[in-house]
Order: sequence, then C-alpha cells, then structure tokens
Amino acid sequence: MFVETEVQANKLAALILFCSGIIIALILVLTAFGLFLLPMESVFSPLIQALAEVVILIVVCRAVKYRAWWLKHLLMLAIILVYARLDCVVTHKAAILMVLPVVLSSRYFSRRLTVFTSLVSTVAFAASAVYGATHGMINLNIVTMDAGITMTTTGGFLGDTVKNAGVSDAMLIKNTMLFDYLPRWLMFSIATIVSCNIARRGRDMVVTQHDKDVETARISTELNLATRIQADMVPNIYPAFPDRREFDVYATMDPAKEVGGDFYDFFLIDDDHLCLVMADVSGKGVPAALFMMASKIILANNAMIGKSPAQILTDTNAAICSHNREEMFVTVWLGILEISTGKLVAANAGHEYPVVKHGDGSFEVLRDKHGFVIGGMAGMKYKEYELTLEPGSKLFLYTDGVPEATDAESNMFGADRMLDALNEKKDGTTVEILKHVRASVDGFVKDAEQFDDLTMLCMEYRGPEKA
Repeated sequence: MFVETEVQANKLAALILFCSGIIIALILVLTAFGLFLLPMESVFSPLIQALAEVVILIVVCRAVKYRAWWLKHLLMLAIILVYARLDCVVTHKAAILMVLPVVLSSRYFSRRLTVFTSLVSTVAFAASAVYGATHGMINLNIVTMDAGITMTTTGGFLGDTVKNAGVSDAMLIKNTMLFDYLPRWLMFSIATIVSCNIARRGRDMVVTQHDKDVETARISTELNLATRIQADMVPNIYPAFPDRREFDVYATMDPAKEVGGDFYDFFLIDDDHLCLVMADVSGKGVPAALFMMASKIILANNAMIGKSPAQILTDTNAAICSHNREEMFVTVWLGILEISTGKLVAANAGHEYPVVKHGDGSFEVLRDKHGFVIGGMAGMKYKEYELTLEPGSKLFLYTDGVPEATDAESNMFGADRMLDALNEKKDGTTVEILKHVRASVDGFVKDAEQFDDLTMLCMEYRGPEKA
C-alpha cells in the first residue's frame, strides 16, 4: 500500500537533490570567478564529489523509475553526504542542512528510515564540522586570541589568517564542535523527534486511508452487483412478448443512486390476462431496494393465484404490515388487462395517477380512486375500477420522479410538461414515447442532479387478433 507513497517521496527527494546540485555548481562557478570568498583548493574536491553524486543518483532514479525498494535509503544517504560536503565549505552558514534530510525522511512514513537518517546525519555532520573547522568558512566568533594580536588577511582560506595569528587546529575544532555543531545537533534532535512522530502519524493515516479505500471498493463492488441484480428483477428484454400481437409493452427504470426503490412489472397471468404494476418504495438506496424486491415478489405471487387487483393489494398490505418494523411503505398501481376484450381492472394504493390515451385521442390523466399506501396501516381494504381500452389505446404509468424532476433553479418538470411530451409523440411506438419523455425531462433539468428514481411504463393495446 506504500508503493505509490514511496514513489512520490522518491521523486521529491530527487528534485531536492537536483536543486542541491544546481546550488553546488553555482558555488563552484562563483568561487572560480572570485565572487565567493572560498579557497578553490579547499572547496573544489568535496563539491565536485557532491556534484558527481547528484548526477549519478538522478540517473539511478530515472533508471529504476523511482520504484526500487532500496532507493529511499540511497537517496537519504546521498542527500546527507551532499549536504555534509556543503557544510564542510560553509560550516557556520549551513545549519539548516543538517535538519533537511531527517525532515524529508518523514515523508516516507517510516520511523526506521527516519532513525537511520538521523544516525547517519549525526555522524556525517560531525565529520563535516571537524573538517570545516580547519578547511571551511568558519565563524570568527568562536576564535579566541590573546589581546594585542593583529591578523592580516592574505586571501584564501580564512583559517590561514587565523593560524598565522597563533590559533591551533585543535582549538578551532574544539570551538567549532562546541559552539557550532552542538547547538545545531540540539535543534536537529528536536527535528528528529518531530519527524519520527510525523512518520508514525503519517503511516497510520496511510493505513487508515488504505482500509477506507478497500472498504469503499468493496461497497462499490457490492452496489454494482446489487444494481445488476435489481435490473434483472424487472423485465428488461424487449420485445417483451414477441409472439403476442394484441399488445406491446415497454418500460425503463433509472435509479437516482446505484439502487433504488422504484419498480415495475408486467407478466401474463394466463393467456388472456396481462398484469401491469408500477410502484415506488419510500426512501432510496439499499433499504428501499430490499423492500422493493420483497414487495414485488408478494404482489406477483398474489396476482398469479388469480385474485382481483383490489384483493391483491389488500393481501399484499396484510403480508407487509405483519413484518414491517422499519415502517416502510410502497405506493402501487396495479391493473389486469383482459386481452380479448380490452377491459382493464385496476386498483391504486397511493400511487401517481395513470395517463390514458383512447383510440385516436390524446393522452389524459385518469384521476382514479386512491387507497392508502401499502405497508402504511394494517387492515386496509382497497377498491378497484374498470375502464375499457379500444384498439390503439395506450396506457402510461410512472413514478413521481418524472413530474418532480427538478432543474437547477428548483423548478419541477410537472404533470403538464409530462402530458405535453406524451402528446407530442402520441402516435409513436411505446419505445419512442418513453424515449421522448425522458429526453424532455433531461432537456428540462439539464445538468441538475437527479434526486429521485425515474421509472416509466407504456402499454399499447392493439386489440384481439382477427381469426
């Protein structure tokens, strides 16, 4: 799980190393032209070595594409050695160089690497302080001399002037370690403690985020599977009844989330009776989908026994209310079409009004009798009604996601726009009608988020086949 984290940290370390190489090259150029008061014979060797290390490490990083497991140790070691050489040259002006490697190591979220970097830095910068005390740009504030001694600057290493005044190497090393290195090391120790803590907390965060990502991926996989299962629970192969010329039926379902509570159903009870169902479960998501599946099965089982629409809803309500501790409910419109005569017997349990087109007429809302929602109250009785469909008649069923589709300004699509869209395609096939209504809804809401499931069904009655 830390591979990508290490790759990013390696790239950052390589970038810092590259920038350090540019600084070293700049120091060499300025020294060569006398713009940087350092003795060329003292700085040339360590800085050239450091510059060579930078070039080699950059080549290695590119060669392994920043992905080798050992690269982080090599990078930290290289940065320490490069900065230690810089510290040799500008001993009292590069205090931050000791801290940078250990701070950078915390980016790998590994306390072991941070401790490794800390130990190597302690040794490397102690050595650089000793070397820099006699070969680098030392701090004159740490030099003690007897009163009356005069120093004459002859150019080159400042230490030459100090030595000519009678200051020994031992005293320079001692004072450099005591007054330069020790304060730096104390600051470095604090940085090490903080970096170790950052590395530990960072690692915990990466592990936590990884666990969340795994859990999110698992949930996403399960939701995708639930979506496919739910899609398979409703009829989805068209034409639905290719051998029946008396009617045509087509339906679509678009959940607002991965899974939803809307559902439709249509099936032949026998050769002369077609059952049509449109329903909308309260709520959304997985709970609504589970309740939807249970409701669909109960409705279908009651219908296949041969009960009337009113009795189907009554018995379904009794079954759901007996095991409904979550107090969920579902609105249902259910109709049974007698194919040979066109007689449609239907019952409505709190669902949207159906829309009917008779013969050559237009689509009109049928304000049928509403009963209470299924699952809302035990002991409910439902009433049914009849209407006769002529050849060419069409029935449009839908859930509230259609008229309540909302645009970015919170305006609803509404029943009037829905009727207009239906009548614009009233002579089209069932497929053409539903596609046109959906296109009208999409054109209205545009880029606004879909907040509710959107389900539609259209049935065309063509009449009995002629002998």
